[in-house]
Amino acid sequence: MFTRQSKSRIPLAIASMFALFAGVAHAEAVDPHGQWVGRTQVEGQRDADKTTLSLGAIDQQGTSLELDTGRTCRLRDGTYSAQGTDAWSLHFKPESGDNLCERLSQGEVILRVAGPRKLAFEARYPDGKGGQNQRNGVLMRYP
Repeated sequence: MFTRQSKSRIPLAIASMFALFAGVAHAEAVDPHGQWVGRTQVEGQRDADKTTLSLGAIDQQGTSLELDTGRTCRLRDGTYSAQGTDAWSLHFKPESGDNLCERLSQGEVILRVAGPRKLAFEARYPDGKGGQNQRNGVLMRYP
């Protein structure tokens, strides 16, 4: 059935398929556009909060962030920009109202690729007492 020539092509074909699948997985991981959900936690606190992030087009308004800490904080009309090939920086317009939302809008959120369909979330923002909070977590692409 197999000729000597076709047998030598099988390993090459298999290697090509693995390279193709790896490239597809990597390409999906570095496209942040879409819906992301997970849990984030302020350093030093025990409880993690449900976090939902919706990323619009890069460098355009349309990004939103929602934290459910018992009370919901929603930031809208944010933008994000690339920070290399696998990281992004998010910024939101100053928010008035809920204290957490106001402080969070004054900070910066950094996203980094953490694996296929995963983003590491890191936010630094004022704690309201002259210091700074750091919130970390992992978000998964939804659906």
